[in-house]
Amino acid sequence: MAQISLGESRWRMVRRVLKKKKFCYDDARNMTRFDKAHFEWLIERGFFERVEESWYTVTDKGRESAELGFYEV
Repeated sequence: MAQISLGESRWRMVRRVLKKKKFCYDDARNMTRFDKAHFEWLIERGFFERVEESWYTVTDKGRESAELGFYEV
């Protein structure tokens, strides 16, 4: 399996909410113009999971990739 880097912005979003049980979009923001696109990318790829209408949680895949910023394809 190949390991691919999340990129610094996405990695920081995952790290920012890693210890929270539930979080909203604003908790993960880096305050850049690409935040919404990066957040949606993380949801689509399974790093974050929606639990309620505007609340999310970090998945096991997100926890694994948060350490070094890599994920397996």
